[in-house]
Amino acid sequence: MKKLIAALLLVPVLAGCVIRAEPQVEPDPPSFVYTDWSKLTPYKPVQPIYTYHAGYGADGLFEARGDYGALLPYIGKYSTMEMYVIDALPLYGLVTSRGELVSDPVYARIVFHDDFLLLYRGDPAGVSGGDTFAGGTFSRTLAAPDGRWAHELKDSYYVGSGRGLLMTAAGNGALDLWNADGEIITHFEAALFTSRLGENFTWGEEGGPFINWTDDKVGYVTSYTFNAEYREQGIRLYLDFTSGTVTDTPPEGYASEIDYAAIVDDTPEPPVIEGCNYLDPIADKVTGETYFYGFYRGGENEDGRYALFDSEGRLLLENIELTRFEASVIVRAGLCSTVEDGCFCYRSLADNTPVFRYPMRTNSD
Repeated sequence: MKKLIAALLLVPVLAGCVIRAEPQVEPDPPSFVYTDWSKLTPYKPVQPIYTYHAGYGADGLFEARGDYGALLPYIGKYSTMEMYVIDALPLYGLVTSRGELVSDPVYARIVFHDDFLLLYRGDPAGVSGGDTFAGGTFSRTLAAPDGRWAHELKDSYYVGSGRGLLMTAAGNGALDLWNADGEIITHFEAALFTSRLGENFTWGEEGGPFINWTDDKVGYVTSYTFNAEYREQGIRLYLDFTSGTVTDTPPEGYASEIDYAAIVDDTPEPPVIEGCNYLDPIADKVTGETYFYGFYRGGENEDGRYALFDSEGRLLLENIELTRFEASVIVRAGLCSTVEDGCFCYRSLADNTPVFRYPMRTNSD
């Protein structure tokens, strides 16, 4: 009997210890984001716009030819640094007005002086301070602006230009006068200047000597130094471009000083444009047209940007600023420079179409 009672007492205890399985929780149905791909614009990398001219060489350097037409500089490399150091300068190349690549961006500077083109090339790492474009390791090539002729300027640098003439100086102070056909028409020996300016002088340095001319006959020299010592009374010399002589008095028929006030400035007055406080003129040396550029804000709440206008104030192009690349804007052969999506571009001023697009790289690439 006792065993039966014990067995009955164990029943509820065992029933309370039954192990129940955990309830199964059904997972939430997966959530999906439905996208209408037709509403998205697929990414398309910016495509270059240029071809190679027949004169493009394997080394990427400029070579003189007679079939380029108008040449223009482009920026192919630039620095990501803000410091103004020589290896941070932009590197330039040449392109035709048809968008044909003539040279790679291998030049430290490309400058157009009236009827002449100067190309500077060298090893930036080998230059330390100073005026590297008047001396140092940079080589210089003097060429026609359409590339039909070129001459290497060994130990010579640019002094001045105008009236279809360009003057270069040798390291010893001698001068050469070039015409627009790439010919030296007059040479001035260094000895003609040393007796008047001293043994040690460099053309264009602070204090002089400087040279200017208003026609193709006579050059005016001014210097406020003699043997590197400053003189309060300036030294005046006169260069006869025909005979190659130097005198202390002006040739017959010429005044002792250039009358700069009598020189007519034929640049048209800048147009008045709302949103633009000041406009600078810029001339297209190929077409002869004059344009104006300045900082422009089209509306009260708009961000300002540099823009180009014609002489009547019509807006031609916006976002043309090149100041971070050591230039303001380049206008030549009916084209204007812009920077778009990391590319250096030229756009037609006639219809705003892109003529040239070159993806820029950094100088360290």
